[in-house]
Amino acid sequence: MIERFTAISRAKVNLALQVLYKRGDGFHEIETVFQSVDLRDELDVQLRNDGEILITCTDPDIPSGESNLCHKALRLMRRFAGKGLGATVHIEKRIPHSAGLGGGSSNAAAMILAVNAGCDLGLPIDTLESVALEIGSDVPFMLHGGTMLGRGRGERLSRLESLKRCYFLIVKPPVNISSRWVYENINFRLTKNRYRFNLKRLNTVLARFPKVALSFKNDLENVVCPAFPLIGGLLDQLLSCDPRFASMSGSGSALFAVFDSEAKASGLAERFSIKGCFTSVVEPSPRAIDLRPS
Repeated sequence: MIERFTAISRAKVNLALQVLYKRGDGFHEIETVFQSVDLRDELDVQLRNDGEILITCTDPDIPSGESNLCHKALRLMRRFAGKGLGATVHIEKRIPHSAGLGGGSSNAAAMILAVNAGCDLGLPIDTLESVALEIGSDVPFMLHGGTMLGRGRGERLSRLESLKRCYFLIVKPPVNISSRWVYENINFRLTKNRYRFNLKRLNTVLARFPKVALSFKNDLENVVCPAFPLIGGLLDQLLSCDPRFASMSGSGSALFAVFDSEAKASGLAERFSIKGCFTSVVEPSPRAIDLRPS
């Protein structure tokens, strides 16, 4: 048994997000293009066998109890590791929460992988994905990372062409948005008769990016931008800066713009920071999680 790990846990953005319909189970059928980016949390994980789960975080807004997704991941992994599974976890939080960047989902995926490796469980990826889906719709993707098409709730995953080097300017205004509220307020008249993504065409488009700009959409912008004019205004400002692509990530409130120049992205980051926004300039990453014994 490996008792202690350091985990790098990365954010994601949604290059595209189509909401197709509401399912009978209450979830929404979506198609989305996930992309890992190198905005990262760092987790210090010490596994223990006394059943105690102790979680601390540098961000005081992150809960430490049973609602924390790392806590939930550990409880679910007891099915395989036994009831005595516990951990002491410290999260160095750099990914903003309530932003549509998947920070909590990424942390949870790191815990699943740490337990599988540390307890020498050898569970196959489909089992890990099933556990991940019980935690959240983005968590199965976070076990993989890179560039992937997600269908269903986002858990039916297909590998896509990796992005060439480019620079993502992440901009998160001081607004937190509930994903549940966003999905509850979708106007399906604005999303009906959508085309389905074709893997071959998607790979062709992604292979040409950023030389050729993207024309993807996030359907959730139709809900968020009218309700939160600050977010709509910031997105308009990003689009006016001539990016190769700009959009909202997930259900917001984070926005992103993609440039082929790091200098341009960094210069704009300063401009948006002055407006009171969190900003970060990062590259795409082929992985969501890095795990190493410590």
